[in-house]
Amino acid sequence: MLFIWLYSGSLHLLSQTHRQIGLRNNTPEVFAFTHAQIHYTPGVIYEDATLVIRNGMIEAVGLNIVIPDDAWIIDLEGKSIYPGFIESYSNLGMPAAIAESAEKLPQDGRHWNPQVRSHFSSSLAYSYDEKKAAMFRSMGFVAAHTMSDAGVFRGSGTIVKLADDIPSKQLIKTDFSQGLSFNSTNELDKGYPTSVMGTIALIRQSFYDALWYDQIRNDPTLKEEVNPSVDILANALKSNTPFVIETADEQYLMRAADIAKEFSLNLWAAGNGYEYRRVEQVKNSGVSLILPLNFPEKPDVLKPEESVNQSLETLRHWYLAPENPATLHNAGVLFAITASGVEKPDDFLKNLRTAVNRGLPKEKALAALTIIPASRLGIGHLYGSLEKGKSAGFIITNGDIFDDKIKIEEVWVAGKQHKIQESDHPLKGKWMMAGGSLENTILSLQYKDDRLQGQLQNQGEDTLTKLENLKFENERLSFSVPGDTIFSGMRLSATILEGEMLGLGETTQGNIFSWKAEKQLTESSDKTETVKSKPLKPLDLPVLYPSMEYGVKTIPEQVKVLLVQNATIWTQGPERILENADLLIRNGKIEAVGSDLSVPSGAMVIDAGGRHVTPGLIDPHLHTSIAGGVNETGDAITSETRISDVIDANNVWIYRLLAGGLTTANLFHGSANPIGGQSAVIKMRWGGLSDDMWMQDAMPGLKFALGENVKRLPDRYPNTRMGTAQIIEDSFLAALQYEKDKAASEGSRRSDAKPFRRDLQLEPILEVLHGNRLAHVHAYRQDEMLMIMRLAEKYGFTVASFEHTVEGYKIADELRKHGAAAIIWTDWSSFKVEAYDGIHQNARLLLDAGVLTSLHSDNTQLSTRMNWEAGKILRSGVSEEDAINLLTMNPAKILRLDHRIGSLEPGKDADFVIWNGHPLSSFTTADQTWIEGRKYFDKEEDQELQQQVNNERALIIQQIIDSK
Repeated sequence: MLFIWLYSGSLHLLSQTHRQIGLRNNTPEVFAFTHAQIHYTPGVIYEDATLVIRNGMIEAVGLNIVIPDDAWIIDLEGKSIYPGFIESYSNLGMPAAIAESAEKLPQDGRHWNPQVRSHFSSSLAYSYDEKKAAMFRSMGFVAAHTMSDAGVFRGSGTIVKLADDIPSKQLIKTDFSQGLSFNSTNELDKGYPTSVMGTIALIRQSFYDALWYDQIRNDPTLKEEVNPSVDILANALKSNTPFVIETADEQYLMRAADIAKEFSLNLWAAGNGYEYRRVEQVKNSGVSLILPLNFPEKPDVLKPEESVNQSLETLRHWYLAPENPATLHNAGVLFAITASGVEKPDDFLKNLRTAVNRGLPKEKALAALTIIPASRLGIGHLYGSLEKGKSAGFIITNGDIFDDKIKIEEVWVAGKQHKIQESDHPLKGKWMMAGGSLENTILSLQYKDDRLQGQLQNQGEDTLTKLENLKFENERLSFSVPGDTIFSGMRLSATILEGEMLGLGETTQGNIFSWKAEKQLTESSDKTETVKSKPLKPLDLPVLYPSMEYGVKTIPEQVKVLLVQNATIWTQGPERILENADLLIRNGKIEAVGSDLSVPSGAMVIDAGGRHVTPGLIDPHLHTSIAGGVNETGDAITSETRISDVIDANNVWIYRLLAGGLTTANLFHGSANPIGGQSAVIKMRWGGLSDDMWMQDAMPGLKFALGENVKRLPDRYPNTRMGTAQIIEDSFLAALQYEKDKAASEGSRRSDAKPFRRDLQLEPILEVLHGNRLAHVHAYRQDEMLMIMRLAEKYGFTVASFEHTVEGYKIADELRKHGAAAIIWTDWSSFKVEAYDGIHQNARLLLDAGVLTSLHSDNTQLSTRMNWEAGKILRSGVSEEDAINLLTMNPAKILRLDHRIGSLEPGKDADFVIWNGHPLSSFTTADQTWIEGRKYFDKEEDQELQQQVNNERALIIQQIIDSK
């Protein structure tokens, strides 16, 4: 025994740098837990086994273990021991207020953008929070990976244990990871970025800066700045540091995967619960998944007027979200489980058990909370299983932890016991007291925020006396009563038995008395029978893409050979309008257009007699299906932002646009910036991912804007039209200088040549100057259009199109001479000062002057009926063919896509619409809409889909009503 005492003392002396205050505790902390069911590792269980821990470490575990003589023996017969859970993603112990989050470097040493906080050290900022630590322990966690939740780059993550100790022992692994977010933090700065596309641009630019900085930082002749934030990012990229990013849904996870691929990141995605909607893509993403169990609340559907407001997407998610873990597991996706996103601590175990009941194997659930996060976090030598030599972090339960009735009774962290106070603890409730002056006194006890609270009240009176110094330790309750009350400052304690307290009390005069109390039965606890909820029948919901109204099971099959017969075909090409004609399509391309075409063997034939066929409609200016903000308002020049980064493929309006005959659209950044973001041309390939919709081979575009919108922000230059012209030209000059610097860097053979810093803001502007990217300019007034055309001619490029072009008719000849197209509305005008001079004859006058002209919607709902808009143009004298060209061939030419779309000619994409009447009639609607030989919309099938939507809604709503 003496040897053990000396060894233990030496261990304590050597294991810390913290200065000892007072006497040292050299007593060995040795415990033997016997007769327990021990979950050694997930799937490996020892029955009637023993666990021995010494000084916070596991000394022995298994069957037939020899118990040390110095051990405290704890009999756990009928109970279970599990490895302690590891929280993979939290903000535990981080400063709550951004102002207190300790920017540890002076202002000059930080990044220019306050959202980039890669220098923030979570290990230096960490402060133990017993209340939050107790909350995590109540869920079974013994250690946590924690980082700040402020900023786009959030700084380092640190791994901590969930027990109070000296600071050097609370931290398990410091500054292990780096945090990322798609959302900026307003408290840090209300400037750039203000949108998700801006956030992605900031992330990409920061990583490129880090790569550049890594090349120059060790050479004093090249180093032009000292930037610790970028330096830390460079080190993180070089050392394969994990980057952890939050994701709002499965599409954000795909966006994160794209960033990871571009920069070869070791990326961990804090998931979202929607992964089941694209499980194969999640599996192939290459990111390490941290899965939340934040299952949605039950939708309110009890009243018809309430249920009608619940979308099928919401209803499906309520039912399918609990199956998300099982779906991912069945697909072979490895994940860790996190409590992040679960609002109430009590819900975590409930949701974990629900996930198991919905198909997740118990051993996989346990692994996702133990060995998987421990391995990823690099602490598998200490945590994750109950093996000899590991930290004594474990959970004691009164049975199978995945059973709804089972409670976590204790959590041990590094050999320290923590009893878990359950919300239905036996102390909770009302007790009738007897003895001394306490006769007929009611003692009320409850837990609030995991803290015991109580009060006394004489029966029949309203006055309440709040108790002080409440403690419940070793099955014994103690408390005191304030001296200025009718109970005169008594101090009491009692032992708790089954529904009874037996105790002693002492008055302020020192008189000792005995007392007792009996627990009062509540109405619910007095019942001998409980009503069980009806077991729910599993719903066989189809997998839909997207998982919502009108989602599809698969992408429509491309018809190998298709013949549309007997239609009036608006070719919008040299053949013009053909009566009783046929359209032959093979493998998604138009093969022939004409009369009496022979039917190829195996062809699908559509008899379109009495109907009209046009090319698929094209909207050259639309803002639909853009996630996280259409405008990046944080800066005047935001050419680095890309619509392609934020295409929302789950927007039901894509299906509605198909129903209106729209097959292609150019998605634009908003008009808040003199130079905005990069546009993206998409096809309405409903059911696909964003990359499936994006026409990546289309000529890229860049949004410019003039007029009122760009000068409205009071704290941002420019705030005049003159300033708008100047900042655009300034950007042109900067882009040209960038080109010179790049050429000098790449062409230099000198050994002292400087590495070149890539600038994502200037690159697209330079592409515009060289004619490799289309300039699309938002403009209303003729004077501003003239200004930008002169500026473009000065720098040697042509404005591709003016957007809106309300006063285009005033300068039609100048537009034609310059070569700029006019994209216009039919009759929108006068909604602001610069739109007052709009006229209905704008299109006719522009067309007569030879200006390439197109209609646009600038509005998602309007874009569902663009054929009607073209019909309205007829009143100004525009021909029917020219009216259809405003929606087909002309926008195709503007977007430089007329070699693929815009007309029904051999060799072009088979994008077409079958209309039930004249396409320019306000009574006409689309019967079918095809893209590349795939039928994406069919009016008859739509009727069936509507019924399916109603049936599925009714099925899920009934399930909600029947649920407990």
